[in-house]
Amino acid sequence: MSAFLKAFALNTWEMVAEMAPYLIFGFAIAGLLHILIRKEQVQRLLGKPGLSSVLKSCAIGVPMPLCSCSVIPVAASLRKSGASRGATAAFLSSTPQTGVDSILATYALMGGLFTAVRVAVAFVSGIVTGFLIELFCKEKAEPLPPTTPTPAINLSPTPNLTLNPASTPSKITSMSMIKTEKPQVSGLQPQVSPLKSPPSGLPKRSLSAALRYGFINLPADLAVALLVGLGLAGLITTLLPADLISGSFSTGPLAFLLATVISLPLYICATASIPMAYALMAAGLSPGAALIFLITGPATNTTTIVTIWKLIGRKATLIYLGCLTVIAWLAGWLLNSSLTSSAMEHAAHDHADMQPALWQHASGVALIVILFVSLYTMHQPKQATKSCCCAN
Repeated sequence: MSAFLKAFALNTWEMVAEMAPYLIFGFAIAGLLHILIRKEQVQRLLGKPGLSSVLKSCAIGVPMPLCSCSVIPVAASLRKSGASRGATAAFLSSTPQTGVDSILATYALMGGLFTAVRVAVAFVSGIVTGFLIELFCKEKAEPLPPTTPTPAINLSPTPNLTLNPASTPSKITSMSMIKTEKPQVSGLQPQVSPLKSPPSGLPKRSLSAALRYGFINLPADLAVALLVGLGLAGLITTLLPADLISGSFSTGPLAFLLATVISLPLYICATASIPMAYALMAAGLSPGAALIFLITGPATNTTTIVTIWKLIGRKATLIYLGCLTVIAWLAGWLLNSSLTSSAMEHAAHDHADMQPALWQHASGVALIVILFVSLYTMHQPKQATKSCCCAN
């Protein structure tokens, strides 16, 4: 039991240390987006339902060097700024699969054809996933704010007001004088008070606002989901054998299923997964199964699943997972059908075990501090307000 707990703690912490730099980087990007991108711009580009917003999300997301952890706060920021569910899902699907760094690394180890297929699958999966979510998960119309009713003006003449030729001119004159008279104060001119604050939809453009949103507000919203996802991922990593997808599970539909089951819940960075997939292929895993591993691994994991469940809902999350799985299997089958075994032969390379470096451990400590401090800070105003009310 103690050995299992030790292995669980070690695997969980290594995952925290590996993903912490990317996640902190994602928090920083989300903070910059908060002050640089206005909600009106996001709503105009990505907020409209339909294929246009989905295409824009994929075009933006595919080249961005964001992995499956750092994309979470950025996608949450876009969603909070008004992006539609389909556009958010397309960004979440296409962005972590590829990036400038992972594209170059894939080309170096697996060649140009494999790289082109991986980029194309990232773009297509984002489009299909986002479009289906737009089609089957309609946004709920926000209720209009309550308006204060305008008091009715009674235009009917009063009973004691009689019109006759003798009295009408005098009464009209007196009424017109009452309406046109205005108080006159010498020495004073009418002034128009300027707006003291920007409209509520515009974020404050300051570094402090970016830091507070990126490292306080957003981590507090995602902290519980991230911690739960990390714990589940560490548990799955501890329970799975290291050589599970070798031997008789190397080729055929069983290899596809096994690669999907393993990579779907685990956190696998788009760049860090490349030498892992290369090593599995060298051990006998088919290229199609390795491609499935590279698609479903970075785009889905327990942390991402729990978080997107919160961002876009249960039905959209199920569509997200189903689309990625089907497209990954189809792409893997097409790749195996078009390639021979000799086409994927490469010179052997020695890859050291990817243990977190010292700076990654420091980033892991910083991430844990950010999550707990953000939770504590966001709960402070409520506690302070309650104590003041009790004192009164």
